[in-house]
Formats: sequence, structure tokens, C-alpha cells
Amino acid sequence: MTSRLLSKGRHPTERRVVINDSSCLIDLWKVQLLQDLLRLPYRFAVALPVHRSEMLNITRQEWTTLAELGLEIIDLDGGQVGQAIALLARYPRLSAEDCFSLALARSFQDAILLTGDAQLRNISEAIYNIEVHGVLWVIDELSRLNLLPAGRVVRCLQSWRDDPTVYLPAGSIAARLRRLS
Repeated sequence: MTSRLLSKGRHPTERRVVINDSSCLIDLWKVQLLQDLLRLPYRFAVALPVHRSEMLNITRQEWTTLAELGLEIIDLDGGQVGQAIALLARYPRLSAEDCFSLALARSFQDAILLTGDAQLRNISEAIYNIEVHGVLWVIDELSRLNLLPAGRVVRCLQSWRDDPTVYLPAGSIAARLRRLS
């Protein structure tokens, strides 16, 4: 893929790192978009504790496939673990996995944090000046780059809309569905 989404001052071959949290991984897994996610022109990573989270229904074989397709599973170093623990103490409403994801995002210059957690989003943006997006951004990027047929986008949006365990803004989903019909 020759197209790259670059921020100011980045070398043309560098891709911005996108750190995935468990909420987005779950929602993308539900509509079978994890492999498609990795086709986007970004470098995708997940903290090892998030990878090992019992909340995720992703099988060992699926993780292997995702890693083969480019998903980096990063074992945090001692400093990053210490930072995650400090974040958890400072923000007790965040989960441990959220704090590992935030600590990992903070370790990369100009990273993007992919999360569906409003608390994590607010802290990341307001306090740490980290760019944050959710799964609707993923579907928008896949659509914008013509990496996903419109019919599949519609099915994903409808599935998220109809799933009571997915917490996405109904108005945002409805607007995208109107635009695609």
C-alpha cells in the first residue's frame, strides 16, 4: 500500500502507531474487522496485558494470525509497567488494561489510542494530549481508503447498532447508515 497517513515532521516511511484497548478489540472482533483493521496504513500494537485479558474472546489462533498480519503485541518494560500502576492509582475508574494501553500510547511519539472507553478517552485527550479514536473511526478509514465494500460497512454498522453490549452513539451510526443508503 503506497498511501500513508503522516503527521507533521514524520519520515514518509513511518506510520503512526495505533494502540488498541480491549473495548475496541471486542467490538471489532464481533463484526470480524480485526484483520481488515490491519490493512490500514498504520502500525498497530496492543499491550501484552490487554492481549491476555480474559474479557477478549479472541482465540490463540486468531492472535497468531493477527500477529502474522502485523499486529504488534508489546510486553511493557519496567518503566511502562510502573507508569501504568501510577495511572491506575491516579485514575481509579480506569481498568488496569486501560492504564497499560495509555502507558504504551504515551511511550510513542504522536501515537493514536483506539478506545471505546469515555473515561480513558477524556483523560488521554485532556491530560496527555493523545489523539483518540474509536471503532467508528476505523470503519470511516476503511471506507475512505476503499478497503471495505459499502455493503460490509452497512452490515457492521447495523450489527453494532443492534448489539446491546456495544455502546456506540446511535446518532453517529444512523448518520453513517443514511450516508451509505
